[in-house]
Amino acid sequence: MKQFSIYVFKILAVVFVSMYMLDKLYTYTFQNGTPRNKIQKILKLQDAHYDYAFFGSSRTENHIDCELIEQLTGKSCVNFGISGGTNGDMLTLMILAESNKITFDNVVLQVDHNFNLRGLSNNFKASLVPFIFNDDVKQELKKDKNNFYYYNIPFYRYLKYDKVVGFRELLSTILNKKPKTHLDVGFNPKVGVGKGVSGAIPFIINKENEEIESIIKLMKKRGTNLTFFTAPYCKDIENRDRLRALKTRVPSLLDYVSIFDDKEKYFYNCGHLNIEGAEEFTNILIKDIYSFKTN
Repeated sequence: MKQFSIYVFKILAVVFVSMYMLDKLYTYTFQNGTPRNKIQKILKLQDAHYDYAFFGSSRTENHIDCELIEQLTGKSCVNFGISGGTNGDMLTLMILAESNKITFDNVVLQVDHNFNLRGLSNNFKASLVPFIFNDDVKQELKKDKNNFYYYNIPFYRYLKYDKVVGFRELLSTILNKKPKTHLDVGFNPKVGVGKGVSGAIPFIINKENEEIESIIKLMKKRGTNLTFFTAPYCKDIENRDRLRALKTRVPSLLDYVSIFDDKEKYFYNCGHLNIEGAEEFTNILIKDIYSFKTN
């Protein structure tokens, strides 16, 4: 029995040491490798300034062509939209940017069906876990039920979020493989034409969103111009008219929900524009922002 106990102890010791070493390897690689997503970009960027910064979900990432904006305005631009991103994700990005002295003259935030969402998305949390000892990241992850395990069980965080920060991503970082999205501008266009529908607009739009209120306060404290917009949806998406309620929820919302109702060729699917639609939408939006600021 004694020999068996020693044998079990040795196995457990090997497992623990292996997890500890793997945790160190993954953390060092993600913290020191070339950024492969927008969260890593903000965490590693220091003392930068952009004239225009766009935040939101894939309906920002796939729709806003910052290179085009730079050509039209002569101003610097970055697209921080993240597929599946929530308002909580965007608020956290803005807080991280402030800590790293990244400043913006104008912040433009997409608001639509995501108005009802709260907290951080799972993919966003996954991208944060290599940086759990960053003070702002630590503050955000305090709200997560797995927070204790992140700090007390080596490698647990990488096992839990293997799809996002697992071996494949580790290898891509080590090999300095370029991400799909060009992070300098952040635009990730869609190619093709379609009207496929996935999901629906909530039947009831909440009366308020605390994270958007926090964003408004943060931008006011910084002295940054803040603009809200709703990107186009095709006519076939369920409950589209319910988004009209956002006009009473969000100050000075720029509403583009129906602007391409007669231009189906601009849609990749019902919730996303293709590259031609994105270029036309970018043109319209940036010109309206100039007018909006003037007025």
